[in-house]
Amino acid sequence: MKNTTTALTMALIYVGIVLGAGFASGAEIMAYFVEFGRAGALGLVLASALFGLTGWAIWDICQRMGVSDYKSFTDITMGRLAPVMEAVLGLFMFIIFAAMLAAMGTALNESFGINYLFAVCVVALASFVTFLFGTSGVIKLNAYISPILIVGCMIIGVWTFVMRTEPAVAIAERGAEMLRANWYMSAITYVGYNIVGAVVILPSLVTGESKKVLSMLKPAIFSGLILFLLGLSLYLSLSANFALVEGVQIPMLTLIRGHNPIWSYSFMLLFLGACFTTAATNGYAVSVTISERFEINNAKKTALKLFICICGIIAALMGFANFVRVIYPLFAVAGIVEITLIIKSSVALGRKI
Repeated sequence: MKNTTTALTMALIYVGIVLGAGFASGAEIMAYFVEFGRAGALGLVLASALFGLTGWAIWDICQRMGVSDYKSFTDITMGRLAPVMEAVLGLFMFIIFAAMLAAMGTALNESFGINYLFAVCVVALASFVTFLFGTSGVIKLNAYISPILIVGCMIIGVWTFVMRTEPAVAIAERGAEMLRANWYMSAITYVGYNIVGAVVILPSLVTGESKKVLSMLKPAIFSGLILFLLGLSLYLSLSANFALVEGVQIPMLTLIRGHNPIWSYSFMLLFLGACFTTAATNGYAVSVTISERFEINNAKKTALKLFICICGIIAALMGFANFVRVIYPLFAVAGIVEITLIIKSSVALGRKI
């Protein structure tokens, strides 16, 4: 029972790291799965399996090699490419951090009339406080908030599916840019850029008892299953209401407007929670990447974390929509390369045993 509980906790932390503004809003599910019609459901299965497989490979490598820090893990899996990959992925994690600041600033401004820059600064300050608690703080943040996000998103997804007022329409599979030319490339791309922040945090979960006893397959299966069920609830809702949400920026918010206001406020809280966990995870991951690679001492780590938050505020002035449209897809290839190297390393270690 204890092992199962530990595995479930690891899975919830993993899912909490992956969930972000794009997922909670329904925008990513629309773009990467719903727009491919029924084939998008297959993409959802593939993406969930890849998330589970990658999580297992990360934990498996850490368990076999006895490591629980990001630098040691990347040195094992990426070899000479480690510094280059860390630089590219570190930049992407910073962009995600800034994008989440922008997303929360926009949401607070449009929903509650709070000044955009003030809102961004408050979120950045909250992120900085989380950074000060180190890896354990980020892990606890995801462990506490993740279950609420998962249950809340599932409830809203199922509710909007059941309460749909328009008849479901057939969705023709449509082509897109190269990285989303078909349902399976779209699924792989989606995993590619969403896995980046998780790779920094997941090795630290293999500590103590979990390194010696727990099967790394169990948390991986839980992770993939939870992500699939969560994604499926949103996929069914958005597919059934496709005519209403096609082309909108926050599909799930569009679906619940016009109903009891409590649904809108509940969704907004979930959306903000998803943004904050992603911001805190990726911003902290940037500080870990830099401090471990350049061996920055503890006295300077706090200054580095503050510097990252200040830079995030400046970058957030670019606006969330521009991040998603222009910058995110550029880093998907690096994420795919990272996944490939991780799985390859896990397979190679398995052959040596």
